[in-house]
Amino acid sequence: MEQNKARWLRMWNQYKYFVIVLLAGVLLMLCSFPETEQKDEQRNETEAQEFDLDAFQEELCSSLSAIDGVGRVQVMLSLESGEESVYASDISQSSQSSGEDAASENYQSTMSILSDGSYGEQPVLIKNKLPTFRGAVVICDGADDSVVQLKITEAVSSLCGISSDRISISKMSEQEGY
Repeated sequence: MEQNKARWLRMWNQYKYFVIVLLAGVLLMLCSFPETEQKDEQRNETEAQEFDLDAFQEELCSSLSAIDGVGRVQVMLSLESGEESVYASDISQSSQSSGEDAASENYQSTMSILSDGSYGEQPVLIKNKLPTFRGAVVICDGADDSVVQLKITEAVSSLCGISSDRISISKMSEQEGY
């Protein structure tokens, strides 16, 4: 028994630094796994943030139909400009003079790129600009009531950021199906 204990003690003294480095490496690897999962979740969130006009119109229809007196509703939105992504870029300026009065300036722009070992390269996104709306057409059962029209106009104006003069509200015909 004493021999086994002495042998284990000799082996520990001989390999203790190797075992410590090995355990530290395993610990670092285990700590890095949740970070990659977080990157995947962040990537999925940014991909999911793309604007879907049809889904927005459907949500707007369901919100408007919840207003008292509206009834069946259909909404069509027109866009002034679509969704736009703004990426980081490096701009360098150089100027040359070729004589007394002649001077020229040159600008060069290069897109900043983020390199991630496992995902490759992608440009650095600063922000996504959501689309801007030009106008809205709302067709509903309760459009003949001025109070309902006012409520619809206020709701669409606040949700879409368009002025009330760019919102048209009309009564839905009786035979119109949903």
